[in-house]
Amino acid sequence: MHRFTVDYNKDETNPRSRLHRGYFIHQAPRIMPLCRLLGHKAMVDGYDRQYGDRERVRWVVCDRCGVRPEPQGFLDADEWNLGQQYTGPMTDTTPPPPSTTLIKQLARKQLPMPRPKTPGPWPARPTGAFGAELVIGKSSTIGFGLKVGNAGSEHVLAAHIGLGPLGALFIHTERFGQGIQRRLNPTGYDSREVDLAFHHGKAWWTIWGRRDEHSTSDPKWMRGNININPAHYLLGPSSGETIQETETAPTTVRMPDGATYDVTVKLEKWQHGRPRGRKTTHWALNWSSTSGIPTRNHSWKGDNTLGGYGPFPDAYAGSPHWVELASAQIAADCMKDRARYGYRAPEAA
Repeated sequence: MHRFTVDYNKDETNPRSRLHRGYFIHQAPRIMPLCRLLGHKAMVDGYDRQYGDRERVRWVVCDRCGVRPEPQGFLDADEWNLGQQYTGPMTDTTPPPPSTTLIKQLARKQLPMPRPKTPGPWPARPTGAFGAELVIGKSSTIGFGLKVGNAGSEHVLAAHIGLGPLGALFIHTERFGQGIQRRLNPTGYDSREVDLAFHHGKAWWTIWGRRDEHSTSDPKWMRGNININPAHYLLGPSSGETIQETETAPTTVRMPDGATYDVTVKLEKWQHGRPRGRKTTHWALNWSSTSGIPTRNHSWKGDNTLGGYGPFPDAYAGSPHWVELASAQIAADCMKDRARYGYRAPEAA
């Protein structure tokens, strides 16, 4: 068993918290009192492929603690059903791993690795891991949540609580809690979560929802939100609308390296507020470029920024030279992005 910590603030150029540290314990022994007293309860586990694939896979797992024998076995799917108690043979020794020569030969011929069909012995000393992440100071989380992983999850159980400006705490387990996971979420590969969060003046909840998937077939009670801002009920819902805009105008953005880029710019004046409350207005710059302005070096996201939308000083909006001022602002914003992403100009041929 070993433990270590990670200081996440060292990797942040602009830390938002006084403390942001991770604490981890690896190779911690699992206690499993029932299985050590009564022995493991062998059950058939696996999956049935979906979406047109007919492959079905079966292996052996302990239904109480989630530990798998070594090897876990590769059973005949026509003979063994999911959730069935396994009463077949189990070997007493773990077979040696395949040799490097065999691995290379199979890879050269594009053949799969051989999988032992008979389950091996149960591991004598199963281990797991714990992890925690503590934030003291400003955090983006207000609320709490619980997660129950699926059969393939790295984090079997997880939980968090966030207190906004005070901080947040995140914890998770690896392998610990597999018995709970098998009781609550035994089938499928969708983790489940229970979550309550507060942001944008609303309370948002999730009750046993799939962690990474939303569907129209989900019941209404599973996910939802309610407005908890008193101003929403006293003054009406907050909204924004465009009350004025300029014509689209072409201009040229000149970067400090001497390169020029053709763009089109337009100003929009927005009004925000509630029907029975005070209104605020501001100007926004909306620009686009057909060819784009390079701001990063990325293989699949692309190097060029094709446009942007952001605030524009009110004092500049009434100037007859607002187009030139917009061009200068675009150049400044793109230079900030280049510095942020560490942009490197392509070398000349």
